[in-house]
Amino acid sequence: MKLIKKFLAAMLVFSMLAGVSGVGSVDANAAAATPGLKGVWFSFLDWQLYLRGKDQASFDASFTSVCDTAAANGLNAIFVHVRSHNDAVYPSNIYPWSTMMLNGNPGFDPLADMVSIAHSKGLQFHAWINPYGYRNGVITGNAALATNSNVVAGVQEIVSKYAVDGIHFDDYFPAIGKASVNSMVSSVHQVCAASGKVFGISPAGNLSNLRASSADVDTWLSTPGYVDYLAPQIYWSDQYSAAANVTMYSNRIAQFKAIDTAGIPLYVGLAAYKAGQPIASDPGWALNSTNLATQCDKARAQGYTGYILYRYNTLLSGAASAELAALRAKG
Repeated sequence: MKLIKKFLAAMLVFSMLAGVSGVGSVDANAAAATPGLKGVWFSFLDWQLYLRGKDQASFDASFTSVCDTAAANGLNAIFVHVRSHNDAVYPSNIYPWSTMMLNGNPGFDPLADMVSIAHSKGLQFHAWINPYGYRNGVITGNAALATNSNVVAGVQEIVSKYAVDGIHFDDYFPAIGKASVNSMVSSVHQVCAASGKVFGISPAGNLSNLRASSADVDTWLSTPGYVDYLAPQIYWSDQYSAAANVTMYSNRIAQFKAIDTAGIPLYVGLAAYKAGQPIASDPGWALNSTNLATQCDKARAQGYTGYILYRYNTLLSGAASAELAALRAKG
């Protein structure tokens, strides 16, 4: 009986990795992207500031405060790193306990607690994954874990055990080729669709760089069956360059909209961490206090249906407080 179960499990993984032959199919249980989404990214850096090294009671209290802060800023979703460096913040059969976000096994299941707390506060919870643990040009943690089969099986593990609202990938893809990444992405989409979970990716905001990498945004936005939404990180102001005369933000949101020939929902990733900061190459962030609110308006005018702020720690930043207040006023 055990051999039969192992065989069936292997066949399930094989079918999910069979390639892109299922692209374009629609699952009756598939979830849809949320119009009016207002989210925030809670990164592994935020884990280190607010959650790492806590016992369960302190952890739950701290994450409750995190959710309260997000809700107080008018947000309705939180995107939490659950795998950032080929590790996990939940008991996994594939990945080791994180030492980047946790101090190893904490003796409880942080992901189960976070999903429950976020939902109790009226927030969607999206499990944010760096699929290959790739960062700064290297695969972090145990590089042997960075395989397509592990990525897909790891997503299956999450969606089958936890009531997450979605799976979310960031923009770190090693140079393994677009075909390989696309095969993985379509397989992850199928797994999520079968479980009624939303799946999206947040690529970097420079299309030229993406096209030179393994992030095939042109295909993802022209062919159904890869992502339920895309959230490009448009981390510039409209007073870019030393002369503050380049409308970089507007240019970039228009570029992504132009290639969205399949009508895939778009959210915009906003650089809340730059609000109020003196940046020589992008002085617009210090020249006014309504960048985020104006950017939200411009994205909506282009057809974007939501935004995600990078990152949670910024919600507590005095430098960003005026920008965040103006954004909240937009509703």
